[in-house]
Amino acid sequence: MLCPNCQAKLDRGEITGFDIQFSKWLLEKEKQYPSLDGLTLRKAATAGSRLILVVNKKNKEILLAEGTLMQEMTDEYGEIIIIEGAPKLRRIVREFITPANEVGVNSLWSPDGTKENIVMLREEDRERIKYNNDELREIISAIMGESVLFEYQDDRRKPEQDNEEPDAFDEKMKDLTERRF
Repeated sequence: MLCPNCQAKLDRGEITGFDIQFSKWLLEKEKQYPSLDGLTLRKAATAGSRLILVVNKKNKEILLAEGTLMQEMTDEYGEIIIIEGAPKLRRIVREFITPANEVGVNSLWSPDGTKENIVMLREEDRERIKYNNDELREIISAIMGESVLFEYQDDRRKPEQDNEEPDAFDEKMKDLTERRF
């Protein structure tokens, strides 16, 4: 049973069912790990076999200091990614693509009011980025709670091949174009 404030956040989509489930799991662990009392969890999400935790600044050390707890989380949820501070799109993107830089971040609003973010990357940075486009999309979208697509500049210039499936960006643009007319 959630308090009225938390229930309202859940209803508005500010928190998810997984946020609640993980918070309960972490609260149980606080008995074994008293240092967790000082931890403020802003968001918990999963992306594939990864657990993403967004915590207040300087709270990352609290988690990392508890090696046994970190191993328990890894065993239970998979690879752990910890982000500190409020999740701002550009800052989060930069954390995941470093040492590369994004070329641009644009927002695409559809007629139904949904928002999709598109991050453009330089082709020459493709090998420097640890994650591929799908992994970046999955991780960043989970953190931000909204759709984020990643494209390399040269991907737009390549001629389409008949046997290639259109990517998510092409599908979204086609769908939006059809809705306008």
